[in-house]
Amino acid sequence: MSQRDLAFVHLLTELTHYARENQSGTVLPRMLVCVHEKAVAVIPDIVFVKRARSGIIQKTRICGVPDLVVEIVSHPSHRDKLLGKKKETYARCTVPEFWVADPFEKTVRKYVLNEGGYQETEKSRLFPDLQVQLPDR
Repeated sequence: MSQRDLAFVHLLTELTHYARENQSGTVLPRMLVCVHEKAVAVIPDIVFVKRARSGIIQKTRICGVPDLVVEIVSHPSHRDKLLGKKKETYARCTVPEFWVADPFEKTVRKYVLNEGGYQETEKSRLFPDLQVQLPDR
């Protein structure tokens, strides 16, 4: 299993467990997200939708803005794309939180939307008690 796949399974498991324990919402892997007002269709690695907004989840897609998008670096050369173009796209769509998991650096960078742009933060607003550590190979 690749480092990226290990990070994906680990994060998906941790987030799903936390969301179930706290009954806070739904965590979904690789789901099509359509934000019609912004003419955007993307497939993030992991998305989270708060329980109060679960109506945007359909059978094969999410029609609206998820509360959290997680992207996982698949190769060190892709890091800039995630921290550049994709980050800008999610900010334009007003996704409240955006995380970039980097299995090569063993980091999870968390960003919260603030006045149209992302600010890096230590603590997630959606998963405040969750301490995420990416697994070693």
